[in-house]
Amino acid sequence: MAGRDEWTDIAAGDADDLRERILTGYKTGKPFTPYVPTITLPAPIHSVLDFGCGLGRNFPYLKTIAARVEGYDLPPMVDRCRALAAEKVDDLSADWENVRERRYALVFASLVLQHIATDECRDCLSDFARMSPHVYLLTRTRTDFDAVMLDLIGDSGLYRPGPCRIVDHDPVTHQLRIIGERTFDQARESTEDVHYEMLLRSRIP
Repeated sequence: MAGRDEWTDIAAGDADDLRERILTGYKTGKPFTPYVPTITLPAPIHSVLDFGCGLGRNFPYLKTIAARVEGYDLPPMVDRCRALAAEKVDDLSADWENVRERRYALVFASLVLQHIATDECRDCLSDFARMSPHVYLLTRTRTDFDAVMLDLIGDSGLYRPGPCRIVDHDPVTHQLRIIGERTFDQARESTEDVHYEMLLRSRIP
């Protein structure tokens, strides 16, 4: 079981188990705090969508960079987010048909697309390109469904991808540690399964 069904079941579990699934290592000491991007984001940001917001781990950071912060996730996760998030945001929604018609300065997708079924992931990338001029993406190379994320992005033809920064978790700062950087084409050709951070610029006017 993976994708929507898995995360629906996870959302119904114990709060600490849920935080552990969102942030591996939480139970052994990782603080449930947001990763601050190491790449430069566009500014000013009047509105941002935290796609796959989970329990609102990114909310404290996003509220420092955007005038309006909204979150989207599956219905049971949004229910848990309302109850457990440390910070409140302007809107939380589980209605993607409604959210996908909105416009944002930035879509923020941190460690979430890698858990989404391949066809649905393609649909999300297509929606994002219409919803915002910029998408911040932090992702593992290969998804839970054995798709290569950079191939899904490149094959869509919808984005001008920026450089791909290789990052991992720094056990001292509990932030992202920069390991290296590649062009999008170099990263796409690599067979390494690493975590990439990148900014995608939509080709849709």
